[in-house]
Amino acid sequence: MRCCAIPGCDDMSVRKHFIAGARCPKCNAEDKVRFCREGVREWIECVACGYSGDDPGQPEHPQPEPAADADAVGVVRFAPKP
Repeated sequence: MRCCAIPGCDDMSVRKHFIAGARCPKCNAEDKVRFCREGVREWIECVACGYSGDDPGQPEHPQPEPAADADAVGVVRFAPKP
């Protein structure tokens, strides 16, 4: 069973999706970059030049979001009942 439309690709454990409009960081080819995922590992590949690297959209060490300021003032508006 094939996992995608790429000839010779039979690996069912790796999910691959092309990224529309993306350019390869190595050869600068457009629409030749695909996003790959195997379990929790994610990376990008270029089918034109063979480049493979970590997904640039994924930070190596995700930063925790700053805690909300307990003393912050906000405005809440309620809509009147009809």
